[in-house]
Amino acid sequence: MKPSRVLLSSVVAFSLLALSGCGEKEPAKAADNGLPAECNEYVSTITTCVNKLGKDNKAMADQFKTQMDAATESWKKMSDKEALKNSCKAAMDAFKPTLSQLGC
Repeated sequence: MKPSRVLLSSVVAFSLLALSGCGEKEPAKAADNGLPAECNEYVSTITTCVNKLGKDNKAMADQFKTQMDAATESWKKMSDKEALKNSCKAAMDAFKPTLSQLGC
């Protein structure tokens, strides 16, 4: 696996793990799909990058999609959408430097 793919896999795995640990509070307004806009942006950005990098590696792209689908379903069940929103924003901010390193 190329170093950029290893880095991307690590960042995605870490981000999904960090977001899964959000606390439970009063829910905030979510996007139509049950996720805050910040989470939709995060998912869309990472998915676009993985698809670009994984265009020659269908297995990696499929594995990522499976993981992201499971994560987003889990996030939809969270009652504290404000904490989820903040976690997605933090994950996106942390991932931005990696996007340019990966050429996304």
